[in-house]
Amino acid sequence: MSLLVVGFIAIAIVFAFSSLSSKRPASSPPRVPSVLPWFGTALSFISSPDEFLARCRKQYGNVFRMLLGGREVVVVSSISAISSIYAADHNVLGTHETHNALYAAVSGGKGNSTEVYRVVSHLIFPMVDQRLSRRSMGDLTAPIAQALYGKLKPYTQMKNARVTLMKFLTEPLCFATNVIMFGTRYPQDTYEDLRILDETMPERFYSVPFWFWPSVKARKRMLRQIDDYLSTRDFSAEEDGWIGSAFKKLFRENDVARHEACCHLLTFQWGMHTNTFGIALWFFLFLFSHPDALHAIRNEVDRAIKEDFGDLDSFLASVNPQVLDRPCFTSLTSALLETMRLTAIFVALRVAETDLQLKDRGGTVTVRKGEYVLGNVQAVHMDESEYPDHRKFVFDRFAHNDHREGRLPTDGQPWFSFAAGRHLCKGRYLAMYELKLVAIIYLYLFDFTPVNHESRSWWPPRTTRRNLGIPRAEEVFVDIRLRHHA
Repeated sequence: MSLLVVGFIAIAIVFAFSSLSSKRPASSPPRVPSVLPWFGTALSFISSPDEFLARCRKQYGNVFRMLLGGREVVVVSSISAISSIYAADHNVLGTHETHNALYAAVSGGKGNSTEVYRVVSHLIFPMVDQRLSRRSMGDLTAPIAQALYGKLKPYTQMKNARVTLMKFLTEPLCFATNVIMFGTRYPQDTYEDLRILDETMPERFYSVPFWFWPSVKARKRMLRQIDDYLSTRDFSAEEDGWIGSAFKKLFRENDVARHEACCHLLTFQWGMHTNTFGIALWFFLFLFSHPDALHAIRNEVDRAIKEDFGDLDSFLASVNPQVLDRPCFTSLTSALLETMRLTAIFVALRVAETDLQLKDRGGTVTVRKGEYVLGNVQAVHMDESEYPDHRKFVFDRFAHNDHREGRLPTDGQPWFSFAAGRHLCKGRYLAMYELKLVAIIYLYLFDFTPVNHESRSWWPPRTTRRNLGIPRAEEVFVDIRLRHHA
């Protein structure tokens, strides 16, 4: 009887809130109604951010408001409004909450939020901007390529093998990037723990219940290994890598406590790898499901290596950003950009530090101090007027644009996968050149056949509804075969 009473009370509360919501005067921009105070639309948003935002945009238009866990959020979906967000100074639209939330979710660190943001924005970001500039990539691409190929050599001794695609693509890349960026002292067995931690990141970031114990243990192991890495008194570019030595110097010169330093380095490690792993996986999945694209890009790679370098060894020895940006890799570059357009999901909130106006097409959107803004990038990337056949993978969509050295051929098109303006991704050059290296080396060396290829039961792979950055897909098994020229 008591359960029945409780049920009637709950229904009455929901009805009352929905009635109140329906009687509210229309607001501008429109507000997404919710029946729960404080929580607002948080439960719907957390369960599947991209689907929720798509539904709201369809119902309320390009600009709408919502209550998200006590936060008043203004969501914008136009090119001009999103560009305004990325162009805004950190003192106008703050990013500290997102940085602090990622730091806590990845590392479990409970440090002072002001100090965490100070270290990230004033110490780490300027150093990374310098160390991961395009000019610096000239000294890093060939060593990364050679280390990547070295990890693949055992597979070149086999005629064929069956592997999980994600691990086959990303474990060698993880090793190669780590050994060049962090040196020989950095632990070389962190891949599995990083993957375990990464699998739970959406749940951690959104504070959703999940079975946490495996990832807690993985995080502890990684923090312990990083602590050992940071404990050495001396540091050098050879033993500690191009960026590892800079991290050690930065932490010591600024008296960053050891545990906080470990947490920052683990967060950086996760950020350096997570989206690159996901994009590499989806790039190959799209190629496997579009044989014409696979054929065209593989021919482009074969032709470039044969005509411009003679063989793969010569390519590996001389590869640099100028080489990877050549017109001979135009279709490959386009396909990578198209992969990011179709898969990238952004949920980072920025808080208004003052009242401001965002440009929105012919007008403006008012954001009050203390409110949050969210740029619905996926809405722009999936806009039919900007990208005809927007749901399709068109591998040469960007191939006919201006391919100038050092720039992405996206001018004139709304493409925000590396963000924009003042908020450009700090690791964009590293990520793009890593992805190009993976694509070139793997396509040149191996033929791939997804298991159950004839039935196509592998496509599309099931994905999780809750994501951070790139959708997480189930494992796809492939049969690999060494190509005749390898």
